[in-house]
Amino acid sequence: MKAPIILETKTGTIIIQATELLYITVDDTKDHSLCFVTKKGTHYCTGDLNNYEDADQNWLFRCHRSFVVNLLTIREINKYERRVYFLDDSSNNNCPFSRRKYVPLKQSLKEILFTEQEAL
Repeated sequence: MKAPIILETKTGTIIIQATELLYITVDDTKDHSLCFVTKKGTHYCTGDLNNYEDADQNWLFRCHRSFVVNLLTIREINKYERRVYFLDDSSNNNCPFSRRKYVPLKQSLKEILFTEQEAL
């Protein structure tokens, strides 16, 4: 089981489960603000994307300078549009990935899915 992400927001503490998070992005309107996009909505807190690409959370992958995706919720990696699409997402959210991150993104996705399959 993947450890949830605990956010300290202005309104209180929010716990985001690994299966609910789609991606994390930088909020350009505020300094040091991150936007956590989930299947049910968005949450904002202060922080740095670098904090979410460490080894403890191997299910997260930095696919772009401003985006970290949840490998467990990826439905499609579209090479030609350079976009990542997500499972069970009613809002049809997607995010970009950089050209040089395409191969590492595919490899990380394969590894995490293989690891998850073995755990079953």
